Amino acid sequence: MIRTIIVILDFVFLAIVSIVAYPVALLIGLFDKHKKDEYCLGFVKFGMKSLLFTAGTNVDYRGLENLPEKGKPAAFIGNHRGFFDVVATYAVMPDLTGFIAKKEMRNWPLIGWWMRTTYCLFMDRENKREGLKTIIQGVEQLKGGISMVIYPEGTRSKTEGEMLEFHKGSFKLATKAKVPVIPVAASNSSAVFEDNKRVRRARMIIEFCPPIDTAKLSAEELQSLPDTVRGILQKKITENGRELGTIAE
Repeated sequence: MIRTIIVILDFVFLAIVSIVAYPVALLIGLFDKHKKDEYCLGFVKFGMKSLLFTAGTNVDYRGLENLPEKGKPAAFIGNHRGFFDVVATYAVMPDLTGFIAKKEMRNWPLIGWWMRTTYCLFMDRENKREGLKTIIQGVEQLKGGISMVIYPEGTRSKTEGEMLEFHKGSFKLATKAKVPVIPVAASNSSAVFEDNKRVRRARMIIEFCPPIDTAKLSAEELQSLPDTVRGILQKKITENGRELGTIAE
């Protein structure tokens, strides 16, 4: 319970700082869009690292060499188990990166502010036409040099080591923009909060798998891309889950 209170206090601190930092970001943007983007990226990464620290989360990052170089966008596609998937992933992003999130998050105080300034897009998953528009926006952002993260399950899985069915339309982000897909396997992230409905110290593994160059795939390979990525992620979360002791041998 004490750790939960500490994280809440940290979040309150970040909210108070944002009251000043967010208008500063908007002001910088009036004169220099690039500097505003760098400022927002830096602030959000600081906030994510701060939450990881106060939560006592030990993140074992693997495959950091697979992250794209600055200025080379990629579509990150991962499994989703909890809020700290996002926190831990964004904390190491080397460049501007937007997330595809549920539409309700647009109006969340503090979080919604910074999401909008870091190119996050908000999807109405119950409206296919609006969902397609969001994907098209994401394609344009990728073409413009901004990486995107999407969880093709659509919502978080409730069972460690298992994934929900993928929404195959999510992969159009990468295939239409002709950018690499980087599978991101998250293990044990729900142990930080969701499993107990309070914050607890936990060890996570976030593994960035080798990129798949969609521009070089055949028509058949493009068709099977969702199954290929799902297979990669399933293998990694099973292996890493066994190492963590969260999945039985």
